[in-house]
Amino acid sequence: MMLRKHVTNAAKRLQQAGIHNTEALADAELLARHVLDWDRSTYLLRNHEPPPTTFDTAYAAIIERRTAREPVSLITQQREFWGLDFSVKPGVLIPRPETELIVETAIDLFSDRINTKLSIADIGTGSGCLAVALALEFPNSIISALDTSATALEIARNNCVVHSVTDRVRLLENNFETWLSSRSSPLYELDLIVANLPYIPQGTIKTLSPEVQNYEPHCALNGGPDGLLLIRKLLTLAPTFLSEKGFLLLEIGEAQAPALQEILESIPTLVLNGFRSDLQGIPRTTIIERSNPS
Repeated sequence: MMLRKHVTNAAKRLQQAGIHNTEALADAELLARHVLDWDRSTYLLRNHEPPPTTFDTAYAAIIERRTAREPVSLITQQREFWGLDFSVKPGVLIPRPETELIVETAIDLFSDRINTKLSIADIGTGSGCLAVALALEFPNSIISALDTSATALEIARNNCVVHSVTDRVRLLENNFETWLSSRSSPLYELDLIVANLPYIPQGTIKTLSPEVQNYEPHCALNGGPDGLLLIRKLLTLAPTFLSEKGFLLLEIGEAQAPALQEILESIPTLVLNGFRSDLQGIPRTTIIERSNPS
């Protein structure tokens, strides 16, 4: 049987498991390439050939995992973010394309300070994707990357090694409330805080896709009753630790922009500078600046 027939058959199985047609075909191809260790060009050149004899068993096993709705990124243990490959494993949130908006926004805000020694904090670093991307885009920056999960920090540490930023990314197992409130905090007067904190309302987690609900850590998803529990706490603490013209970039969920605006109205030293929307037009990245009250 030709390789492309194997892929077509696998895609049909994935569709039967509830995976959308287009996604099913893309996943079936990607997983075939993963088994063969081929890039897409090689696959397109050789998909009319029969695969090696060892292919069938290995491919069947990972297609079975995908029919159970295990995310492709956890099967391959890899996810692309900002054009970079990141290791991902169970226990860490899989990087999302919309989170790249935080990196884009940071570059725009600090375009005249790219080579400055910026002090940056990444709150809830997870796989380290934001910390690594920012370290590469701002080559003289020092970044403190916090997470409460030892598992996530181990994965982040590996990603920092792979991308050669261990000298500028400090990984800290701590919650941001303790770290920011501590006088012995390793950084003070932060130029930039980035945070992709949990923002899913607790009551809606059960409505998420099986890939998210069953395979990703709920501690990285559950944002409390309205999804803004930790975000509200961070907004309260941030003004004390941001530099005079420092910025805070937050990722938020659908329909949370009005509630965030209301919270900010009670914090006079923080000014909302706007939102960046994802490809669906949903406001995702919140741009907040520290400003002295008049």
